[in-house]
Amino acid sequence: MCLTTVTSSLRAATKLSPEEHNFISLYGSVGYTGMLHNLPEVKTPSGVAPAFGVGYRFYRNNLILHVGVEGQYQWMKHSVPEQTIIARMQDADIEPEPFTMTISVFNRVDIYKAVNVNIPFYLGYEGERFYAMAGAAAGIMVYGVATNDCEVTTVAKYDRLIGEFEDMPNHGMSHMMITSGKQTYRTKFNLMLHAEMGLRLGNFDTNTGFQEYKKIHRIYLGAFADYGVLSVNQNAAMGDMLSIDYSKGVRPMVVPMMLSNEIQNRRINPLTVGLKLTVLIELLPPGKSHIYDNNAVDRNYRKRGGNQVIH
Repeated sequence: MCLTTVTSSLRAATKLSPEEHNFISLYGSVGYTGMLHNLPEVKTPSGVAPAFGVGYRFYRNNLILHVGVEGQYQWMKHSVPEQTIIARMQDADIEPEPFTMTISVFNRVDIYKAVNVNIPFYLGYEGERFYAMAGAAAGIMVYGVATNDCEVTTVAKYDRLIGEFEDMPNHGMSHMMITSGKQTYRTKFNLMLHAEMGLRLGNFDTNTGFQEYKKIHRIYLGAFADYGVLSVNQNAAMGDMLSIDYSKGVRPMVVPMMLSNEIQNRRINPLTVGLKLTVLIELLPPGKSHIYDNNAVDRNYRKRGGNQVIH
């Protein structure tokens, strides 16, 4: 009777004792990424963003704490609507005849490439199979380039001549391809809100044999979203999206939208949504190890003192 009471008390105390686990977290993700902005009539740059991260994840019962560092590569593309600029030209031609120049830009594509380093801090909860985490991540762009390629047609209408003139390469009036070339592209400090949900796909261990010390590792698949709450616009304008370089006669010049005067003082908020695969490699607490018996019951033994804790 007395022995039964003591055993029940020990089991109750053991059940109420917090269960703690420590893991190294390795994860890879891929998803849609974009730079949301409030510039009318211009599409949002969007593309793909693969990432890889490493961190530390701590479990206390069902609660989760995650910190780490990740590297993210962004590739974004967007099409800019057709633009036209009309300029009055005087003495710009090889003949001193005044004329009106119409420059049309079409099939215009901006490409942005960037490498970001993010520092996440998340809290979460895990049930039997499903988990959820939320938190924030600080991000810094360490590398970025932007390019713009487009087709251009130029048409001239002379004051003293009848009709419009085009396809005159010697006058700088023809169909051509132009590019902005590679331009340095940077954003400000990025503070992202993070939300993530998923499920545990299963456990695995790296040991074999009967009654060997074992560490239990885990695999997860989840969906996530990151939204930058601060505008990352650097306002480092290089010029208008379309202009004329008068130093080269009548040659049109283009600038990627994210580096243009038009985006000055407007909000730019990063957004990434996608899938994440996570592998947790367990770190055993000092003096503890996992062991399996022939009934495949997972028990936690203390190496020192021989105290057995069943969970």
